[in-house]
Amino acid sequence: MAKKFKFNLENIKKMRIKFHLGKKVNKAADALMEKEPAKIKSLREFAHRHTALMVGTFFVFVAVMGGIIFGVNYNTAYEYSYYGQTLGVVKDKDEVLKITSLVSDALTEDKDVEVVVDPEKDIKFKKISIFGSDVHVDTSEDVLRRMTYVGDINVNGYGITVDGNTAVILDSEESAEEVLDTIRSDYLQVNGVAVVEDADFIEKVTIREINTDLNNLQSKEEAITQLKTGGTSQSMHKVEEGQGFSGIAQLYSLTEDELKQMNPSVDPAKLQTGDELLIITPGPMVTMEASQLVTYEEQIPFQVEETKTADMYQGDSKITQKGKNGVRMVTARIESKNGQVTENTPLVENVASQPVTQKVLVGTAKRPPSVGDGKFRWPADRGTFRISSEFGGRWGRNHNGIDMACPQGTNVYAADGGVVEFAGRKGSFGNLVIINHQNGYRTYYAHNSQLLVKAGDKVYEGYHIAESGNTGRSTGPHIHFEIRVGDTPKNPRNWLP
Repeated sequence: MAKKFKFNLENIKKMRIKFHLGKKVNKAADALMEKEPAKIKSLREFAHRHTALMVGTFFVFVAVMGGIIFGVNYNTAYEYSYYGQTLGVVKDKDEVLKITSLVSDALTEDKDVEVVVDPEKDIKFKKISIFGSDVHVDTSEDVLRRMTYVGDINVNGYGITVDGNTAVILDSEESAEEVLDTIRSDYLQVNGVAVVEDADFIEKVTIREINTDLNNLQSKEEAITQLKTGGTSQSMHKVEEGQGFSGIAQLYSLTEDELKQMNPSVDPAKLQTGDELLIITPGPMVTMEASQLVTYEEQIPFQVEETKTADMYQGDSKITQKGKNGVRMVTARIESKNGQVTENTPLVENVASQPVTQKVLVGTAKRPPSVGDGKFRWPADRGTFRISSEFGGRWGRNHNGIDMACPQGTNVYAADGGVVEFAGRKGSFGNLVIINHQNGYRTYYAHNSQLLVKAGDKVYEGYHIAESGNTGRSTGPHIHFEIRVGDTPKNPRNWLP
């Protein structure tokens, strides 16, 4: 292919010199050159004379521009941030972008929850100049370390929503399911064997995957508590006679200001009986309604049959046959809300065992007075004891009462009516009962194995007050009996029949 020449004066000149064009062509060329403006001709001649200078100047310009571009690039860096949190500065964006997968893996292992770092959505860059500053430029290792220990970590979580509102957030779908299963189980617990007919939340409860901050994740225990108590419940309180605003607030563990905020139109000073106040208290965020067929054991209360007898004093009674509850098995349909029974409809009943009637003897005889009349009886039944020591001197010292040797556990009775002044342990007496007969007399009953009365009890003559024994300073089981006038021991023989 023939070469193309640009048709201008310079090429014509070259053609004339190189190819020795004909005379006519040379004359035409000379004519064109003579017509070239003087300024262009002058500039052309200057260029020919200073070619070397112009070439040098061009290379200097290129070098200067290259230096400027290099300087700008050298002093330019990028400030990088994760979800709005500035972490550091890098020279090249790729220093951050190329390790996002490593960061995701490191955070997932460290936090034990899936962490996803999206380089396009989560990482932002801002171009800055570091000329003349001492800004630290992060290496790849710095970037990895900074992002691994960042405070606000964005993670994939699973939210439990109630009527479209996120109530709690957990680390996995399995954890969210376990929370709901636990609440269902808690609210379905009943005594007996149950078959669930229907059970579901009244609210629309769903689980959905969401992107959230790691700090928003909750443990299963926290989520269960939140769902059970994080909501509110409303009720109306009808003011009763004598109730005031502050008293009603305390009744519901509220402050007066809180109760006022719930009832802004109510004037506490003008509260009247019959007025109604709105009460808002903590309540569950979810409500589980359930219907169950439950088979359970139910007690059949025993009856009590009383028989009157003149052989016992009025107010005294004695069980001759102990009662026992019967048992029946009941199958019922139980409706409940959050475990609280709202309706119980028995369907089938089968008696497993009949109740046993309790039989009781009830005394009708007139009770003796509890104030002594000064006439005393022996503190034990005749034939149950023998006198082992009389009142008076014994072993070189005074014996203040009568000792009645008897088997341990022999019934001990009050010698006259009165009030028990003391019943308990007392020195050498062992277990002691003192009765004040409220007429200047006191009687002592010592060495008992068991006491059947306490201080303050009113007793009558013949009242069973203790069981004989061998407590205190005693050489064998017996009843030590004293009669005192004031505080002075007297010989019981003078009063006993």
